Amino acid sequence: MKKVECLDYRQLPGQNPLFLKYLHDYPSVSSFYSSPAHLDLEGLKESADRVLKHLPAYPRDELVHLLSDFNQKVEAGEAAFNNIEKLKSQRTVAVMTGHQLGFWGGPAFAIYKAVTAVCLARALTEEGYCAVPVFWLASDDSDFQEVCSTTFRDREGALFSVSYPGPQENSPQMVGTMSLDAIEGCFRILEERGVQGESQPEVLQLLRETYRPGRNFREAIGAWLARLFRNEGLVLFDALSHYKRHAKPPFRMAIEERDKLLQALNQKGDSLRKRGFEPQVRILDSESLLFWIEGDRRYKLEFTGEEWVSQTHQSLSFSMKQLLNELEKEPEKFGPNVLLRPILQDYLFPSVGYVGGPSEVNYFSQVASLGQLHDLQVPVLPRVGITMVDRKAQRLLKRYQLTVLDVLKLSADEITRKILKKGGSAEIMDRFDHLQGQLEAELNALQNQVSKVDPPVAEMLGRSAKKVLYQIGKVEKRFVSNHRFYRSSLGRHLDYLYSHLYPGGKLQERVINFNQLLSEEGPDLVQRLIEAVNPFCPSHQVIYL
Repeated sequence: MKKVECLDYRQLPGQNPLFLKYLHDYPSVSSFYSSPAHLDLEGLKESADRVLKHLPAYPRDELVHLLSDFNQKVEAGEAAFNNIEKLKSQRTVAVMTGHQLGFWGGPAFAIYKAVTAVCLARALTEEGYCAVPVFWLASDDSDFQEVCSTTFRDREGALFSVSYPGPQENSPQMVGTMSLDAIEGCFRILEERGVQGESQPEVLQLLRETYRPGRNFREAIGAWLARLFRNEGLVLFDALSHYKRHAKPPFRMAIEERDKLLQALNQKGDSLRKRGFEPQVRILDSESLLFWIEGDRRYKLEFTGEEWVSQTHQSLSFSMKQLLNELEKEPEKFGPNVLLRPILQDYLFPSVGYVGGPSEVNYFSQVASLGQLHDLQVPVLPRVGITMVDRKAQRLLKRYQLTVLDVLKLSADEITRKILKKGGSAEIMDRFDHLQGQLEAELNALQNQVSKVDPPVAEMLGRSAKKVLYQIGKVEKRFVSNHRFYRSSLGRHLDYLYSHLYPGGKLQERVINFNQLLSEEGPDLVQRLIEAVNPFCPSHQVIYL
């Protein structure tokens, strides 16, 4: 890595207000969280000390057994098993993160979560703690439409997507159970259109070895992550492993204390709205925090006031007593929703905190209200945000005297205008600006004079002035647009910058599949990122490769 530049999130478009406050004015929103760990090493150490004094109730031997089983299945490396072995000790803590099972890993930010967890675990280890990074695979999620498609760049730099064939609408089937028997057609598309880069053969081989027929989604992404983080010891946890026999208390709490939990969530939602923040997770009066699992399918349970029922599985109907009896007999049939899952995670693991993206930082403000009822602290740690700038993009930015922030904030026409003002057309652009400014001033002055004598004519003049200024602005826009399109090199260069740095008008990390970046930058990219990023930095990190 050549260098790392930090961009203040407040300068980036589309950021959530609560996330910005969390990063840059934490005291003003700290009451929404239960987090002693925030954005510095001392906070992280404080959280580790708290965990070591109040270890989770889940049997550590059972946890190690579950982790060993899944990590063996996905052929994890020696470093991962060394970290699993460390979890046998009551002196070990975990830095947690996790994500849905994005096809071929999904957008790059899922990897940046894991990178952040590895970096934070390292930071604690260097301070004398025994800390391991853990990635929670959300295998029980059933939102197939959200994860089935992923985006690459083709030979010309244009974006294209590859989608794994499946149901056109979400079904109750959990994504982690879906087979990869139709994967070959996806590989054909990928090989025909992209992925491009010097390391393309190695990346395609990695994908073929991990995403192979006979595996399901959770085994494939587990194997892929295990390969990428082989030297870092990332421990993988499968949400569909049989862990619930010893994890009944959080589910029992959700059943027996549903009204109290809902009241706490609603109060937190009201508090957030009063401060101008919209709660990330919408809470309905029927919320139960629970799913019912049958085989490879899960069904949302809703509370009617007397019973727990499912709108999509009509035969499911339980009184509180019946539901508690089912929990005692078959706890594997219960699953947590997005707000209960962090509580469950901290019941299983000696967690110093969960590494999450902006949306997760937001909904952890709601999770905190559940934890506070039982004196539980569920810290959330913001993941590192990354935009990578390849060597060609660096050359183009330098050539046109642009910054990455320009590309993230300005439209192509605005950037073209900026370039014209610095180049051979600077005088023309200055004349446009001067003409518009002078005309506006003269017309306003005339309108003010006329209004004292003949107000209706002054009104007419005002309307005409707007039309004149609009037409001049339109001519200027056409001049700028023509310059971009007819100077073909500029148009191509701007297209390259946008497709690489701000694809589809979104941050690179939220669109581009990480395998694209691996193919361009080489198989050691994960290790280079771990060495380059600062996990305590509150800014979006731009990495110049």
